[in-house]
Amino acid sequence: MAGMLLCVMGCTPLLGCLFPQDDQQVIGELPPKRNSPLKIVSRDPPDPRTTFYNTTLCLERNPSFKLIVEDEDVLDVVSSLWFIGKTTTQPFTPSPLGGSTQRRSVSAPSSLGFKSALANLAAGTKLLTVYVADTAFQETVDGQIALVDRPPRTLPDGTVAIDKGSYDSFTWTLDVEPCP
Repeated sequence: MAGMLLCVMGCTPLLGCLFPQDDQQVIGELPPKRNSPLKIVSRDPPDPRTTFYNTTLCLERNPSFKLIVEDEDVLDVVSSLWFIGKTTTQPFTPSPLGGSTQRRSVSAPSSLGFKSALANLAAGTKLLTVYVADTAFQETVDGQIALVDRPPRTLPDGTVAIDKGSYDSFTWTLDVEPCP
């Protein structure tokens, strides 16, 4: 009798597989993933304070400024703004980087204007600041950094999601010296 009782108790859960299951979805559709924030993971030169030689005679001795940024949203376009001195000056804006991988290399602008501005720095301590974002930047006004708004998205439940972009920044302190 006890053996029969154990057999019935052991087989009862298996009977649930024989009965038809509901075809209704238990959990509704998940909302789309929100924007992942972009972040700077490495920089070259790595030291925030570096020696920089003015004039074009020592170009080979100067570092080439680069950042590696990481963004999980591989379709995001990575933009950058480069400031020599305060962020109230006119920024240099290289071409945005299209999406393809999570890690992307952001280099200093290669424009003649940027290179000339660095070469003409007076001796002393100067700042080189870069802002990187996973969307476009608005025009800077009085040193305020802001991103272009992304279009709002309507979620399956009818609510509207505003997906703000994100940005990160880094500043090198340049000890500007004449070319030896």
